[in-house]
Amino acid sequence: MINKHLFPILLFISLFACSGEELTSNIVVYSNNFESNDLSDITGGRIITYLGSNVIGNYNNDGFRLHLNDLPDHDYIYVSFDLLLHDSWDGNFNGFDPDVPDLWVMELDPGLNSGANEFKFETTFSNGPCDSALCLWQSFPNSYPFSAKPRSAVSWKGRGLCSSFDNNQGTSVVRIEQTYRRTGQALVITFYDKLFQPNRVDGKCDESWSMDNLVVRALSTE
Repeated sequence: MINKHLFPILLFISLFACSGEELTSNIVVYSNNFESNDLSDITGGRIITYLGSNVIGNYNNDGFRLHLNDLPDHDYIYVSFDLLLHDSWDGNFNGFDPDVPDLWVMELDPGLNSGANEFKFETTFSNGPCDSALCLWQSFPNSYPFSAKPRSAVSWKGRGLCSSFDNNQGTSVVRIEQTYRRTGQALVITFYDKLFQPNRVDGKCDESWSMDNLVVRALSTE
């Protein structure tokens, strides 16, 4: 069962402690654990059940977009969620083309930031091995092309969704939290992947992702 939780306020106090800014407002502008099948404000959304909980997913070379309007005045947008990486993600290195990783992307206001990385988090994940013969490195918890060991920063593991269904650790779950300095009453967030599977007849069964506990907060500081 996936833990349906909200992150504590202490996180935001520590978030700005080193910058000298004081948090003056912390408003939840969107919160969805998908248990009610609510996909309003979302395009490309669909619900599946995983380990008894509803999640949005599962996606392979696909994704969804969240549209929010009438946001309160703010200085930062904080986005948090649980990301479920199902089955055989290969991370930074792909055996068919080492220059084409298994990428996962979150982008704010796509097309409006002139390609600046300030509003984009692009990383990779690996559910693969790491031993003396082979190590399928990933980038998370950092951005691509940073190298970290497979399944770094994993919160917990569950059974695979398709190709590793019989593996009770075939899915890796990570907690992602990103903060972006921005203003404006309208916000669009796109979540998507760029997976490379040239030899797979059913790519979605080979590797895919889902999401749970999606929360967006508008933060103000002084």
